[in-house]
Amino acid sequence: MTTPKFRKILRLFAGAILVAATIASLTVHLLAARHAKSRVLGLNQVIAFTYSPKGAGLKQFHSATLIGPVGPGDWKQWQPRGVVTGIGHTWFDLLRSPIEKAVDNIITLDVGGNPHPLIMIDEFGFDYGGLMDQKAAQILRQVKSRKPELSLAVFEMRGPISQVLAEACRDTAGLIMMEGYVGNSRHYWSLAIEAWTARHFGILPKTILVLGVGKGGNPGENWAETNQELEQQIRFVRMIAPESPGVGFYAGTPELLSRADALCAHFFKFPANGAGLPQDARALANTFTRRYDKPTLVFSPLYVEPNFNEDGQGIAKPIVMRAYLINLGDQDAQNVKVRLRNPPNQGGKVFAEGVVPLIPKRSATVGVLPVTDAWKVWIGEWVMEVEATGCDLIDFNPEPPGK
Repeated sequence: MTTPKFRKILRLFAGAILVAATIASLTVHLLAARHAKSRVLGLNQVIAFTYSPKGAGLKQFHSATLIGPVGPGDWKQWQPRGVVTGIGHTWFDLLRSPIEKAVDNIITLDVGGNPHPLIMIDEFGFDYGGLMDQKAAQILRQVKSRKPELSLAVFEMRGPISQVLAEACRDTAGLIMMEGYVGNSRHYWSLAIEAWTARHFGILPKTILVLGVGKGGNPGENWAETNQELEQQIRFVRMIAPESPGVGFYAGTPELLSRADALCAHFFKFPANGAGLPQDARALANTFTRRYDKPTLVFSPLYVEPNFNEDGQGIAKPIVMRAYLINLGDQDAQNVKVRLRNPPNQGGKVFAEGVVPLIPKRSATVGVLPVTDAWKVWIGEWVMEVEATGCDLIDFNPEPPGK
C-alpha cells in the first residue's frame, strides 16, 4: 500500500516525464523545421535551364524543374511534369519607363491562362544601390503590391547584389538568379562573392547561381566548355552555397546541357565540403568562410560602377563611382581610402577617389567616389587602389578575355 505522500511524489514524477517528453518532441520538431529546406516557387529543388538553344531537347531532361523563358501557353505541356515555366521580360523598357508604366508592362503580360504565372526579369543590378537599383526595387515592390498572385524570378546581373535590391527581392521575388558566368577556377572568386552577399542579405535560401555554359557572351569570353569544367563548377556551387535550393544554367550546347541534366539528377548528393574539388578551389571557398581577427577587405575593379540615371539614359550627375567593398574580418574597417586610376598606357592619372568612413565587420558597404577627372577605360580595366590602416586586403583582379 502506497502512502499519500509517495503517491504525490509519483504524480510529480509522472508529470515531469510528460513535460520532458513534450519538450523533447517539440525540440525534435523545431530542429526538423529549422533544417528542412523551404519550397521555392512550390518546388523542393530548383534546377533551372534558361535561354537554352532550340536543339537542346529540353523535354528529354529529367532533372529540370524550371524552364524559361517560354511562350505564354507552353506551361500546359510542362506543368504535368512538375516543371515551373516563366515568361521572359527584359529590363530595357522597365528601367527606361516611368515606374507606373514599368509596372503595367509586367502585370499586363500575356501568361496564357497559367493559374500560377511566373515572370522572369532579365536583368536587374546596375549600380550597386544607385538610382537604377533603387528604381528596380520600387518596380518589384509595386508589381507585387498590385498583383500579389504573380510570381517573380529576377536575374541579378553579374557580381554581388546591392542591399536595396536584396531587400526588395527578399520581400517580392520567388527566386533570385545570380549570373555566375565563369570560364575556369581562376574566375571562381566571383561565384564565391555572389554567394557570400546573398547569404549576408538573407536571400540565399531562395537564390540560385546560374552558370554560363559554352561560348561566352562577349568576344573572347568562354564559359564552361567541357564536361569536366561543368561538373567542377556545379560541385563548387554546392560547396559555397549549400543553403541554395539548386542551380541554373544559361545558354549552352545540347551536349553540355545533357551533361548538366545528368549531373543535377543527384545535385544535392554532391558533398558540401568540397570533396572532389581541386585544392585551389577549396582554398578559395574557404577564404569566404574562415574567421579573420583583423578587418579583411575584399574588392575588385570589376565591382565598381557609375551611378546611372534612373531612366537608364546615361550617367547621373554629379558623377560618382560606386565601389563594392566587403569586410570579412571580425573588426570594423575605418577611413578606407579608395582611388581609381587610368592604367599606365592611358596616362595613369587618378580620376576618382574618396574615403569610406566605415565598413562594419562581416558586412558589405558601397563606397561613393567623386569623379574629378576623365577616365579613359571602362569597368575592370582601370586600376583600383585601396589604403586601409590595420586591414588586410584581398584584391581580385580580372583577367583579359580568353584566359
